[in-house]
Amino acid sequence: MKLTGAKYKWFALALLYVIYFLLQGTRQIYNVVLPQVQSDFGIVDAAKLGVIAMAFKIAYGLVVPFAGVLADVFSRKWMIVAGVLLFSVGTFVSGFADGLWMLLAMYGILAAVGQCFVPTSSTSLIAQLHPKTRATALSIYQTALYVGVVGCSVVSGWLAGLGPGAWRKAFWFFGAFGLVMLIGLVFFLRDTPPVASPATKSGEKVSALEAILSMARNPSAILLTIGCGMGMYGSNGFLTWMKAFMEQDLHLSSAMASLHAFLWFYIGALGGITVASRVSDRFAPTRKGVRMEMNILGLACCAPCVWWVSQSPSATMCCIALTVWGFAHGTYDSNLFASLYDVVSPRYRAVSTGVFLCLGFILGSFSPVVLGWIKDATSMRQGFASLSAFYIAGALVILVARLFFLKRDYVKQEG
Repeated sequence: MKLTGAKYKWFALALLYVIYFLLQGTRQIYNVVLPQVQSDFGIVDAAKLGVIAMAFKIAYGLVVPFAGVLADVFSRKWMIVAGVLLFSVGTFVSGFADGLWMLLAMYGILAAVGQCFVPTSSTSLIAQLHPKTRATALSIYQTALYVGVVGCSVVSGWLAGLGPGAWRKAFWFFGAFGLVMLIGLVFFLRDTPPVASPATKSGEKVSALEAILSMARNPSAILLTIGCGMGMYGSNGFLTWMKAFMEQDLHLSSAMASLHAFLWFYIGALGGITVASRVSDRFAPTRKGVRMEMNILGLACCAPCVWWVSQSPSATMCCIALTVWGFAHGTYDSNLFASLYDVVSPRYRAVSTGVFLCLGFILGSFSPVVLGWIKDATSMRQGFASLSAFYIAGALVILVARLFFLKRDYVKQEG
């Protein structure tokens, strides 16, 4: 039976949710099995271990703008299919790596390139299908990040603990899962036509150059992108090193560290994203700046929370701090894309998302290596404490966009 109207838009969201869950899950595998990889490959320098995570972010950031362009020019459905195929193959083959170079090629580059094609097309489709419930739909989609990270961390940590070399099973499991999900995408996801704008006829393909120039001339979009980079700097450092921090500084077992390093953060984030998305959707029709204000509030509150985590004397205190930090980060994430879509034309959403993620990922890509250096030089506590400055910087640049440019750049929303 073919779904139509309101039923299909929620079905499509559910299907894309599972794909995003898988995308975020595979992105987390390396961080969870990092201690086992270090042991198997005999690596001493912590900064070298951070290079794989940094390479993933840089490869993703460099390619994602082209994914956005292709999503606006070609079929968004088939861009998602191609992306899932690439990152699933890259993840699966990573399980056969015999050193960091193969992991760098398969996981750090091929899987990263494949992942570029998913969020740009997916968020554009969701925004088009949910004009009146955009923040709610996009925030539901965003929760797949939290569920994916926690779920993958637990499964990967369990698999890695099965014996010598068992960390490879995590790559094989999630790579195979992605290949199976291709069937659902091919047969059940529709190729929704692009949005028409006053300057274009329905179905007419957008000019990539025009779309990129449109964003380059948009100070609100640029400042939101810088703020995104500051937030990603903090989250990338957290995702790469929190498990190792809980093992080495708080003396938890590998299995318990795999669970607690991410569970409490994302429980808090689920709460933050749920509350903030409802608030922003409620007030958005009468208060244009509410989505940016959620961004500012979330990033500003992350700064003292990450400091709290870095100074926690026990695992219990750290988990409490992680929950509060997660709530703050969820407040920011609730309008991560929705605030951007308030200031860019619907016609250019996929390209704008690509540029947004490109610069955001590149700006945030250096924290895994920087925190590795700080860990070697002083301690991981000092590394985590340093993240506070980046959250404050992110809040400040978005505040500038809200105060000085939103009125000029705001785009009247359809629906």
